[in-house]
Formats: sequence, C-alpha cells, structure tokens
Amino acid sequence: MSVSLEKIDMLMERANISYKEAKEALEKYDGDMVEALIYLEASNKTAFAQSGQKPGRNTSRHERHTKRNSKPDNDFFDDVKKFFEKMHKTSFVIGNKSKRLLDIPLTLAALLILFTMPVSMFLLILPYLFGFKISILDGEGKNMDFEKVFQSNDPPKTEANEDEDRKA
Repeated sequence: MSVSLEKIDMLMERANISYKEAKEALEKYDGDMVEALIYLEASNKTAFAQSGQKPGRNTSRHERHTKRNSKPDNDFFDDVKKFFEKMHKTSFVIGNKSKRLLDIPLTLAALLILFTMPVSMFLLILPYLFGFKISILDGEGKNMDFEKVFQSNDPPKTEANEDEDRKA
C-alpha cells in the first residue's frame, strides 16, 4: 500500500496529531490506516490517548482545531471589551482653557455623531467659529495624539510626553 496525502490528512484528523507523526506512522505500516492508528494510540501519541478520551465522531473538527491552538475562542471578545472600556474612559471635550461646554465619554460622542451624522457634522464646525476647541482626553486628562495611536502599538503620546521629548 502507498502513503497518500488523503490518508495522512485523514489520520491527522482522526488522531489529532501533526503531519509528520501521521506520515511516519503510515510509512511504518505501509499505508495501513488501522495499524497506524493502533500504533499511535499504543504509543500515547494521539491527543485522545493523552487525555484519556476515546476517539469518535462526537468530537467536532472545531474542537480538534482549538486543541491545537493556544488562543482561546473568546480572545476577540475580550479585545473588543477592552477597547470599549478604554474608549469609555476617554473624554470628548468642547471648550477653551477657561470653560468646558461639553465633556462626555467618547463612546457616547461616537454614537451621537454616528446616529445624527448630517447634523453632527455641522455642529462640529460651530465650536471653531466661536473660538472653542474640540479635544480628546485620555483617562488621565491629557490630550491624545492620534497620529501616534494609529502608527504603532506604542502607547499614544500626550502633551506631557512631547514636552519631555523636547527637553531631551
């Protein structure tokens, strides 16, 4: 019997092993799937033999795939949650040095701008006409530098950090 790619893939899926292990087992038993699977289980190379679980059809392909990957499935949702928490701690401020007209969380400001798009675009121009400034403040109350936020994974620069860079 010969060792084909289909047999290797089938053995990899059934035994939840690597390509190399599947190929070696099939070559050892001249392409005999049953003998290769028995050998792998006897030598505790299958994920089922290591976990004490019986191989069968009740484990889905997704479950076998997630066993191989180290990242949990809910990692994406954790990242989204952290993003919205950080966004909620950030403030959207309209005002000048002596007076603040509006100071709301960025999540609320984003939703207001999104759902009232034509009106909000006009309203965002008005503060500049009356001498006010629109700024985004981080959780510590420092202005955010958006160019640095979108360029790399480094923490965003604030006005205090820029002053330190100028002194150095």
